[in-house]
Amino acid sequence: MPTLRKPISTIAALCLLVLLAGSLAAQDVVALRREADTRRAALAADDVKGRHELAKWCAGKKLRQSELSLYREIVRLAPGDEPARKALGHVRDGDQWFESVEAMNTAKGRVRGLTGWLTDKPEGAQQLHEHWLAPAELTKLEAGESLLAHKTGATHEVLTLHWRIRSGLKEKDTLELARVAELAVRQWRQEADLNREADAPALLMELLRTHEAYVAMIQADIETFDQAMVNSHGFFDGRVCWGSFFKDWYRTRRIVLHEARHQFDLLVAKTFRHQPAWYREGTAEFYSIHDWDGKTLQMGRLNSDINEHLYFLQRICKRKKLRGAEPTLMQGDQFKIDPEFYQQSWAFVYFCRTGKYAEAFKKWETDLLSGKLQGAEAQWRAFAEVVATDAKAFDKALLESTEKDAAKFKP
Repeated sequence: MPTLRKPISTIAALCLLVLLAGSLAAQDVVALRREADTRRAALAADDVKGRHELAKWCAGKKLRQSELSLYREIVRLAPGDEPARKALGHVRDGDQWFESVEAMNTAKGRVRGLTGWLTDKPEGAQQLHEHWLAPAELTKLEAGESLLAHKTGATHEVLTLHWRIRSGLKEKDTLELARVAELAVRQWRQEADLNREADAPALLMELLRTHEAYVAMIQADIETFDQAMVNSHGFFDGRVCWGSFFKDWYRTRRIVLHEARHQFDLLVAKTFRHQPAWYREGTAEFYSIHDWDGKTLQMGRLNSDINEHLYFLQRICKRKKLRGAEPTLMQGDQFKIDPEFYQQSWAFVYFCRTGKYAEAFKKWETDLLSGKLQGAEAQWRAFAEVVATDAKAFDKALLESTEKDAAKFKP
């Protein structure tokens, strides 16, 4: 699975699970890139040494994309330049360089099996997630198992029917997280009445070895990542879910479920673009609060003993700042990435999905996800007609329910 090395999309900015943080000002990044471009323009067309020196300068300034671009220029000028090749992650086979292990094996006519490169496809093999799998292997995946695949050093791949995961975590832990992610997608498909298509895209996930490694990845590349993301727990960039081990396994699974839900909405259900921010994040958080006993996954739980949302909601309710129906829906797609946004959104979605308004909310939700409700005003009007026909009564019930649930959390 290719590592992300391009600016994250607008989607990623909306798909973070974060804490409030400062960031490197955008103008600072622009100024640094302008200086890098000026230095680059001053180099002679064939100046390999100068490009190496400038690449080192870029690395020191955390201009990772500019650094890699310079190494690519060096390779064009001097194809045998070993430091540049290694900086780009190229591999050598004898006297020949390849851009990746995959490129090298493809050039040799090999195919990717489950755990290694093969000279021939297994008998009766079918391709899944770019791997040629034997019938017995496919049967295991269809039954819901997660299987170890290729391994390079401390990084290994795990496959499920829906997922291709690359991970620096321990094999056992990655297999379990993969199992959780697979069960989640199967439940979401069932809820949405969506069968898996034969040509369905692989859902991709990258799990870094530690949270420190995750933060270091972000800090080392100011051209790709907003530096506020160093305080994020995970993100979805529009194609890949990113995360790491975070504090404990419950919270780590929560991150996986949260970002996996965004990926499901965008790539499987294809409803992402119809979702306002409060619904998108509230729904992802709703599914992330879960129970897992190693075999059975139950999402959309209250979990009052470990659900830290409830701690924040105690304070929000005490300050009488819990948002009612109209303020929630009229937020539209603009929001601040701060803790209270997630707590408020989770509380609203949890109440709507589990309380007495659940059936009406589901009807409204169907119209929202089909694209019939465009814009905050249309969404609020429909919500007032279908769900909160008595807005004052709805807001009162929301407050009472949230206060009751929040009181169960004992810090």
